[in-house]
Amino acid sequence: MVTTDTDSELGSVAAEAALAGAGRGRVIWTPTAADRQQSTLTMFMTWLKQSRNLSFEGYDELWRWSTTDQAEFWEAIWHYFAVEADAPYNSVMEGAGFQNTQWFTGARLNFARMVMRHEKRLADHVAISAFHEDGSHARWTWSELGTAVRRVATGFRAMGIGPGDRVAAYLPNVVEAAIGFIAAAAVGAVWSSCSPEFGAGAATDRFAQIEPKLLIATSRYDYAGRLHDRSESVRELVKGLPTLEHLVLLQDDAQNLIDHGPLLRSWSSLAATPEPTYDDFTFEPVPSDHPLWVVYTSGTSGAPKAIVHTHVGALLGAMKDLTFHLEAREGSVLLFYATPSWIVWNTVLTSLALGTHVVLYDGSPFHPDLGSLWSIAERAGATIMGVSPGFAGRMKDRGYNPAAQHDLQRLEALILSGAVAEAPLYEWLADVLPPHCRILSQAGSTEVCGGYAGGVRLLPIHAGESTARMLGMDVDSVDPEGRSLRGRAGELVISTPFPNAPRCLWKDPDGTRLAASYLSHFGGRWQQGDMIIIHSDGGCRILGRSDATINRHGVRMGTSEFYRALEDDPAITDAITVFPQAGRYRDRLMLFVTLTDGRALDEDLLATIAARISARLSPRHVPDDIFDAPAIPYTSNGKRMEVPLRHLLEGQIHAQLFGASLQHDRATADWYTAFAGEPAPDSE
Repeated sequence: MVTTDTDSELGSVAAEAALAGAGRGRVIWTPTAADRQQSTLTMFMTWLKQSRNLSFEGYDELWRWSTTDQAEFWEAIWHYFAVEADAPYNSVMEGAGFQNTQWFTGARLNFARMVMRHEKRLADHVAISAFHEDGSHARWTWSELGTAVRRVATGFRAMGIGPGDRVAAYLPNVVEAAIGFIAAAAVGAVWSSCSPEFGAGAATDRFAQIEPKLLIATSRYDYAGRLHDRSESVRELVKGLPTLEHLVLLQDDAQNLIDHGPLLRSWSSLAATPEPTYDDFTFEPVPSDHPLWVVYTSGTSGAPKAIVHTHVGALLGAMKDLTFHLEAREGSVLLFYATPSWIVWNTVLTSLALGTHVVLYDGSPFHPDLGSLWSIAERAGATIMGVSPGFAGRMKDRGYNPAAQHDLQRLEALILSGAVAEAPLYEWLADVLPPHCRILSQAGSTEVCGGYAGGVRLLPIHAGESTARMLGMDVDSVDPEGRSLRGRAGELVISTPFPNAPRCLWKDPDGTRLAASYLSHFGGRWQQGDMIIIHSDGGCRILGRSDATINRHGVRMGTSEFYRALEDDPAITDAITVFPQAGRYRDRLMLFVTLTDGRALDEDLLATIAARISARLSPRHVPDDIFDAPAIPYTSNGKRMEVPLRHLLEGQIHAQLFGASLQHDRATADWYTAFAGEPAPDSE
């Protein structure tokens, strides 16, 4: 980036300091001849040779073509996956730059039609399995899923829900959420969801931006062996969404939950809508750039950013990533521990377009014991499983050997995503899972609606690394002046557009906020906000966030949301929160607070702070550690020093450099450097 403010300079120093720990992990998996022959990438290259007379020696050549001949590559993706459209495209790619490029102009299609296209052919096969904490589960065949989608979509239309209307969902990872999502897409509505662990305030901050016409919600859910009542949260959420015309509740016994406001009905009554026949039902044809969903991510100030993805972008991006980098295909069984708050949930459901079997789980991965999720993987016959590094780390810390406890012979790949994981964790997993199972590091984001670096079955896997940059993703590592780096830490940028990039931010008509957030620092290249090392052989290592965004368990929230959650607590005068990604505080969500005179950070206040954050944000965002600090570090121009403090706690910068931006407040600099275990910076 070209800015010269203190935070940016510290970020650059942190990147250079990261070089000391940039050694590569050992090779934990090597492809066999059979792996290369059976890879979906080999099949794709064979198809390119036969249908387009394009030949590639290996993955690197294929990747370079995909990022230099973009129109040809994405047109090939369209035809390889046999996209069904009601009207053909006039042009694959028009315009230039991330904000002005339009994809498959003239085409009219429907995402849900593609997702449900295997219904007749696979009618009696399982499309979705839904597991619960109590061990019960339900299997939905393709025929049953299709019937449910048509009924709910027809019910939506009867409510007056049509193209462009927003449907919001406050639901856990249950089959009703999946059906609601596909049905909303089928009628051309715009979907947006978050899980009920989010407090009413955090959910309202998201949904109020898009002014939904319909809300689907739950009044309660089970998690970690407890029933969580969300009735009051639903009441508050409804009050905060004045545009609502309809409320659908999962529970039949919650009809009296809302005393006034939108028209209320139960999910069971919606799902009992008379079903049109398969041939009579119409998937609403929409333009290729029609909004499909709105997902949310946060910077360090302001409300969560509402990211808009399109029917064509979300579809093509997900099918490409799932097929060529996860090796998903018809018959694959995908189990990802994710909630409807996370883009991974959307992506996994998109895999139905490939004829996969999707496994949902709405409970705790550790209830009733450490083997809960592995038991589901065994029972469902999961072939691809996705978990967070935190989940895997807990297994390692407790000495839990999943392969010794469960039959995981069908498991082809374990995906680690949502946070940075170091090489030793991958090495441990490689030792305790079947030797044929690939341990993959998938790096992606909510914004790009998928991945930018991940697995490649044609290449060996180094522990702690993504094998290569993904097809169609022109990823680079650059220094602050935008010059490419290899083997050294730099800012992750994406140099050329791709269909699954955000179409826009909601209510950002001229693109000003999008440009300021992602495109302003490197001459129009996409700045993801991550630090990355790209090695000469194409292997990539993500080092963590280059800004102050909190990314915990795959759900991202801006630090400002924490401060808003605490701002009316009379005991707290100020606060700062950080989430170190390295060092002795690694993966500890830390909150420093200053208190009113005479108030102590006792057990009662700790519990109050935790309860407030849990209720207003979510239980995932309750800090691991809360500290009473004498002051909060601010730059001389009034900006909280979140990034420098995080780097200090990670050991990425020296105390002197941290103190350099606190010359006006030496006592505060001394306290934090002493806390970090560093000698106090020299006074000058």
